[in-house]
Amino acid sequence: MTLLPDTTIAAVLNQSLVQRVSGLAQAHGGVAYLVGGAVRDLLISGELPLDLDFTLIDCKADQLAKLLADDEGGHLVPLDWDFGIHRVVFDNGLNIDLADALENDLQTDLARRDLTVNAMAMDLQTGELIDPFHGAADLSAKTIRMVSELNLLDDPLRMLRVFRIGAAVQAGTLHEIVFDEATLAVVRAHGLKIWESAAERIQYEFLRLLSVEPCFPALKAMADCGLLEVLIPDLTPMKTIGSSGFHHLGLFDHTMELVKQAERLIEECPPNTREWVRQPFTPSVTRFGLIKLGCLLHDIGKPATMGTREDAVHGQRLTFYGHEEVGEQMADPLLKRWKVSNEIRAYVKKLIRWHLYPCQFGPESPRKSVLKFYRRMGEETLDVVLLALADRHSACGDWLSREDFDNSHRAHLWLMENYVAEELVLKLPRLLSGHDVMQTLGVGPGPHLKEMLDALQEAQQLNEVSTPEAAKAWLLVRYGSAGSAQLS
Repeated sequence: MTLLPDTTIAAVLNQSLVQRVSGLAQAHGGVAYLVGGAVRDLLISGELPLDLDFTLIDCKADQLAKLLADDEGGHLVPLDWDFGIHRVVFDNGLNIDLADALENDLQTDLARRDLTVNAMAMDLQTGELIDPFHGAADLSAKTIRMVSELNLLDDPLRMLRVFRIGAAVQAGTLHEIVFDEATLAVVRAHGLKIWESAAERIQYEFLRLLSVEPCFPALKAMADCGLLEVLIPDLTPMKTIGSSGFHHLGLFDHTMELVKQAERLIEECPPNTREWVRQPFTPSVTRFGLIKLGCLLHDIGKPATMGTREDAVHGQRLTFYGHEEVGEQMADPLLKRWKVSNEIRAYVKKLIRWHLYPCQFGPESPRKSVLKFYRRMGEETLDVVLLALADRHSACGDWLSREDFDNSHRAHLWLMENYVAEELVLKLPRLLSGHDVMQTLGVGPGPHLKEMLDALQEAQQLNEVSTPEAAKAWLLVRYGSAGSAQLS
């Protein structure tokens, strides 16, 4: 018998809802075991995560889940009636999953799990660690290993979980994760089966993977197996484009490097940027996770736009004019296939479309131009600049001087710092409404009205006007009566 440390047992039993689940199981003649990711995370950190999984023997998950929800003020969410899996969601962010053990036997249940680090259980009565597949040893060695090939292919999404769990195991440590070669061989041979899974499940696991820091080692292993290209087929044509004068890496490797650099550079960013991009975009995905998705997609338009031209200094060079607009268009069907929300799709497309824009600005730029940049990027300003900074650090060809590189690095960080200084100005309430502008100039609604409002907002941010009266006078001087025939 392997007993968990007393402090670890205490961390579990001090959780009142854990005690409640155990007590309900006993009251109904059964036993509840803490299993899976909760045990894995407990062994890593000594603390319980917010997602707790319990396997039940000799009692029914649907009955206990309803009682738990009713007694403790949770929300019952049946996940899988066929396999007896039910979730209770609490307002404090805690999720408790209750599941009937496969064949009502704990060993059988653990034997059908995906990875050894997930095939462990804790006996809540004795504190015993039940670990038939040596998951604790693999966890200590930072090794990700399948329980069996059959298990991995029984639900093809588990091939993606290999890398998501790998990233989670490595997070917060200095040890490189090790992926078992036999496990990787299964992914290489059967990766295309991933699309047998529901798109919603695929994007959920992948975006959770990207939200882990660092995710790059796991993402690199995923790319080496070919699974990343199964998810993002537009990456494959990139492998035909090699390095160039401005890029020391071929296009595919440059794209992967962006994720690596973003994870490194975030620690050099101002505190406000770090705090902002690490916020949840949705309950399971951070803004930084979506920025890393933007890194993977930012250049997908390059193969379709590749050309050449003669350069007076460097001779013939590759060009990719308009690749950001083409990439934005190409990302749309991909993101729709993943069935991400409209909000996420718009956000990622914006990152792709504007990833080159920040390189035009720096401390020497006119304030008017910088404010225009901030207005156009809106609340995604820091997100776009971080992606652009990672892009700058991932393109270190011989044609780029060290001085230019250093200046560009400082300019991107300055844009982040200056955004904070300008934030109050950018958030000034408008002096006039659209109705006010129409009345003042005698114009009707239409696209011209937005142009007038934007111009007035710029004048306000530059402190050219500061009152509604001054704003009306400014409009009359600039546009005249009837809005210069509504801007012709």
